[in-house]
Amino acid sequence: MSSPYGGGRRRGEAERAAASRSTRMHYARDVNDERALADDRPTIRRSRHWTWLAVAIVAMSVLAVVGGRGAEDVPITADCDAPQIAVASSVVTAGQPLRFRVTGAEDVDYVMTLDGEPVRGDAGTTVSYTQTAAGPAFRLPQCVSPTLRLAAPAGDGVHDLAMLRVAGDGTTEQVAAVPVTVTGTG
Repeated sequence: MSSPYGGGRRRGEAERAAASRSTRMHYARDVNDERALADDRPTIRRSRHWTWLAVAIVAMSVLAVVGGRGAEDVPITADCDAPQIAVASSVVTAGQPLRFRVTGAEDVDYVMTLDGEPVRGDAGTTVSYTQTAAGPAFRLPQCVSPTLRLAAPAGDGVHDLAMLRVAGDGTTEQVAAVPVTVTGTG
């Protein structure tokens, strides 16, 4: 009885290969073919399982590289010279997360404000904040932040998300701003 997974078929192939080899050896003895008789070792048959595994690993690696950025990442190009803010959407429903990323110099403290009030964007543990007189400040390793999230304000209308540079003496300077329209409260 054969196995539903092809075990019977493999046995048949092995039996056919053995019969074919036996026939070749008989013919080689009949015609005194010394080369064929000297090569009387069994052939090694390798399965293609490892090949398929390697193909699957390569495909997964390519997918990881191509789709490396998560679906929730906000696209922005790192720029160490010109601070910028990129938002996932300029129109947000009240109470929903406002997703954004910022870029700027690595060795500078930045504070984010929403309508002039300091805010702290949530990115899990990937961003560390230090408290300053201007508000919670953070730095940009490799000149770019991860995707930060904060709750959109409750009031309908246009709100300003701004990026402030904190100087060594504690003074701030606005270096980038982007308007965000909030809907859904009225």
